[in-house]
Formats: sequence, C-alpha cells, structure tokens
Amino acid sequence: MEWNPLYEVGHSELDAEHRSLFEVLATLSQGPCEVELIDAQIQALEHYVLAHFDREERLMIEVGYPFLTEHLQQHEDFRATVAGLRARWGQGDPAAIRQEIIKELSTWLSYHIIDADHGYKGWITMKMGPSSVG
Repeated sequence: MEWNPLYEVGHSELDAEHRSLFEVLATLSQGPCEVELIDAQIQALEHYVLAHFDREERLMIEVGYPFLTEHLQQHEDFRATVAGLRARWGQGDPAAIRQEIIKELSTWLSYHIIDADHGYKGWITMKMGPSSVG
C-alpha cells in the first residue's frame, strides 16, 4: 500500500501527516522484525493519534463540519486501537504484533482517510477558500 493522490484531503499539513502513516506501514512491511524498529513505529502511531487528530479535529470544528461527532468517534476508536497495541507490545511475539499493526494501519488508511477524511475536504475549501487549503 503506497501513498497516492487519491488520499489527499487538500490540506498540506494534514496530507503530510497522513503520508507519515504510509511511511510507518512501509517500514513495518519491508523492514526487519526488530524490537527497536517496531517500538519506534508504535511511538510514531502514538504521536500521530495525539498531534494529528488534535489538528484535524480543531480544523473540523473551525469550519463547522456537520459530521464531527461521527468523525470524533472514529478517532477515539483508533486511539483505543493504538493504546491496545502498546499494551500488548512486549507481551507476545514481536512478529505477531508487527502483523497486527500492519493489518490495523492498512484498514485505517483504506477506509478512514478515503471515506471519513475526504468528507471534510469540501468543507475546508468552502469555508476557508482554496488558497488556505494546501
């Protein structure tokens, strides 16, 4: 799974942060199954669910996105997923945890960004103007 323009939401900062998830996925998929590498990718996901979700949620509030509640629930669910991965990390087989992260992240990228995040794309453009997007 690789980044392509279909994943763009039209906001350069958010798109860069989304791209970082593809980098995490590539690192886990192609890299060696080393404890330090996997731990670093879990840390990257933990940072993502704090920083990126905060930025995205503030932007949706700012533009009055009407499906905010549903979107926030998806974020909360993924935060719980990442917290669960962290909790299981170190308690089991690193290769199994790596595969679980790859599966969860692939699902997130395939569905959340394409469906949920694209929902606010038009609202950002409409409320803030095309010059402020991207």
